[in-house]
Amino acid sequence: MAARTGDDLRQVRLRSHRLAGSASGDAAGAVHRMLAVQAQNLAGARWSLGLRTPGLTDTALADALREGTIVQTWTMRGTLHLTAPADAPWLLSLLGPRAWSGRGKLWRDTGLTGAVFAQAAVVLGVALEGTALPRSTVLGRLEDAGIPTGGQRGSHILRYLAETQVVIIGPPQGRTQTFALFRDRIPAVEPPGREEALARLAFRYISGHGPATARDLAWWSGLTLADSRLALHLALPNLAVLPADGEPSYVDPEVLDARSGGPATAHLLPGFDEYTIGYADRTLVLEERHRSAVGPAANGLFRPALAVSGRIRGTWEQEIRGGSVHLRVATFPGEALPGPDGAAALRAAADRYSQFLGLRVVLDPVDG
Repeated sequence: MAARTGDDLRQVRLRSHRLAGSASGDAAGAVHRMLAVQAQNLAGARWSLGLRTPGLTDTALADALREGTIVQTWTMRGTLHLTAPADAPWLLSLLGPRAWSGRGKLWRDTGLTGAVFAQAAVVLGVALEGTALPRSTVLGRLEDAGIPTGGQRGSHILRYLAETQVVIIGPPQGRTQTFALFRDRIPAVEPPGREEALARLAFRYISGHGPATARDLAWWSGLTLADSRLALHLALPNLAVLPADGEPSYVDPEVLDARSGGPATAHLLPGFDEYTIGYADRTLVLEERHRSAVGPAANGLFRPALAVSGRIRGTWEQEIRGGSVHLRVATFPGEALPGPDGAAALRAAADRYSQFLGLRVVLDPVDG
């Protein structure tokens, strides 16, 4: 296979993400393609799906979350993600133990034991039967049963019960987070064996993120590097390997016809978009000298990023004033938008965000 330029590889990655080429048909298709979309900032995660699904609106995504065609839970690394209901059980079975295995000291320091978790599971198994309750009410039910939830105890209990498939985040009530029983929101399915799950994980990750390496998969999933390499080996019959001087990159063969060229395209990526954070090595799309401008910052947050033709060239922020969304875009030093094409691409990206939100979007003058 012939070597590709950095611009070519960025085009391949854009196609894997459904940010170029064939877009996803609906929200469920976008989630399935990505396998899991980081979602501790739920509004940003919804826009991540909107970017990949032309015509999708924020209102439609809120409906999908209420109806359960998309669910939110701690699928990996102890971090919230959006995923398809059918994928939640096997992802949690495979990756949940890795997520909680390093919390022993935290649990001991806060007095959490296996007996406490078991008691909490019984209490919530009764309280949530056939219903969903706000987080504050759920914590109140635990307190009523003699299970203290102060400090971080309540968060640890809910996350562990979610990772062990007892509870799951339920349909949102406005901005209020709710919890429901896992079995009430997720269809019962026979989990695959470990090797099948590893192969499935590797193929689905690469399909939605490639080109990517074993180290990228290990970072994204929380697996060990050895398990990530095994997973890619198991998935190899369905993947293509790109030539590299060091560690090989993998890609879904269906996106390999992507080449650089043509007018500039722009994407207003939310802060935790998979295009930015789904890799251990982000240098293909973000130069190391600009990494601190995007994140993670000291508080662990990532700033929304401007990508032009697949390369991150700046950041953006928004403010709602007078019923309109005002966007302020700041390009990195030396990364000004590429002429009229760049300005037009940014305007098109803002228009798409406007359609998603159902609000007028105003582009303030670009800094940089």
